[in-house]
Amino acid sequence: MKYVNKFSCVLMIILTAYFYGQNPCLAQENDEDAVRAVFLKFQKGIEQGNVDTGPQLTTKLFSSAFIPFYNRLAEVYSKAKITFPVEINHLKILEDGRVKVETRITYGKNLFVFTLKKEGGVWKFCHFENILFPIYSIPPTPYEDTYEIPHKKRGFMMAELNLARKCYTYETIKKMSNEKKAGDFFLDGPGYKVAMDTWLPFIEGAAQFALFFAIQENNFYGADYIVTKADYDQAEVICRPLIELDVLKRSSHYPKFTNEQYIKLFKAIMDQRAQYCDCEVDIIFDDINCTINIHRKSEIVDIFRHKKKVN
Repeated sequence: MKYVNKFSCVLMIILTAYFYGQNPCLAQENDEDAVRAVFLKFQKGIEQGNVDTGPQLTTKLFSSAFIPFYNRLAEVYSKAKITFPVEINHLKILEDGRVKVETRITYGKNLFVFTLKKEGGVWKFCHFENILFPIYSIPPTPYEDTYEIPHKKRGFMMAELNLARKCYTYETIKKMSNEKKAGDFFLDGPGYKVAMDTWLPFIEGAAQFALFFAIQENNFYGADYIVTKADYDQAEVICRPLIELDVLKRSSHYPKFTNEQYIKLFKAIMDQRAQYCDCEVDIIFDDINCTINIHRKSEIVDIFRHKKKVN
């Protein structure tokens, strides 16, 4: 009897495999249903504030990025006792077995594209991104009218790419030599001075330094830096936020600067640029925002002399 039972089980497995092999659409539907079930578990876990759910939803390699993200959402939505909105717009099972899912989550309808893959036979999150080129099928060729990335998004992408390279280069040089040489690699004062005089030739002094910095960053990275004061002797630039600090906070890559490492490096870069431009800078940080005060060197000397005369 036990051999009959074993034979029945084997036969059932063979028939099931054959059935799904002959019906790939049904197998795909089952995978899609399983993926949607993962999103439902994700949603309910956040609403209930269940911190045990987060680790169950992610692959081991992605857990360091996913779990803090999940826990932040769970804390906010469970405390407020409100529904966590999850809207699935596009779902596709790729040829390599992974799944891409375009979603809008939170009440702000924030775009997130999640990637899932099977780990131990279970669908789990292995990546997420909030930048998307919205092309869902191969377009007709010749493809000339290419998708135009919005200015702000393009700027953030370039800043993220440059920061990731900067982090990698810094860590590589640090391992090969030391931390000082890693930081010195990014000092560009002489070249910055040449570029500033070449591209902004009719402005001088502190105003030239402030305007050049703001024009470059706003155009390259889609930043919103505002020059609030500008004359020959003094200038001020308000960065809300400082684009690379914002990227550092929002992006996931390895290796990655700490906030302290980045601020130290940024100050060193700006100090040397100012030195070659006959200026000095004072940078005041407030979380990811900063205010850059610029003084012409001779103006600093004049202020010091004036104070001595008054005293």
